[in-house]
Amino acid sequence: MTQSSSPLDPMAIWRELTAQWEKSTNAFANEAMASDPFRQGMHGGMNASLGAQKALGDLMARLLTMLNLPTRADLQALSEQLQHIDDHLARISRQLEEGGARGATPAPQPSAPKRTKQPPTRTPAAAAAPSVPAKKAPARTRRPRP
Repeated sequence: MTQSSSPLDPMAIWRELTAQWEKSTNAFANEAMASDPFRQGMHGGMNASLGAQKALGDLMARLLTMLNLPTRADLQALSEQLQHIDDHLARISRQLEEGGARGATPAPQPSAPKRTKQPPTRTPAAAAAPSVPAKKAPARTRRPRP
């Protein structure tokens, strides 16, 4: 141990011990991780973890489907749709604001279709004949329901 500070400084001694422990632990870990058995063990552990995670995700998706609840994928898809709608509404709002800021006149309304059908023309004989009032149909009476 170096004694660069006062000889009775307990924190300096603690720092020195901690630094030596870190160096020795680091050297041991580097040797262990460089070996083939360690790499194979880590690879197998990661594969097992990923397989278990996938199986759990599938199980949860089936359970949520049986309970008629949305899965994470369903909520993400819904979120994307809502974002698309929100973007579309923002674009429409900007277009309306730009139109109002320019003082633009409202878009011309399409004119009503032209009337091409002409009313029937009266012949002189039909005009001379007196019009006969149409007979009224007798009023319907309702029967009471039993």
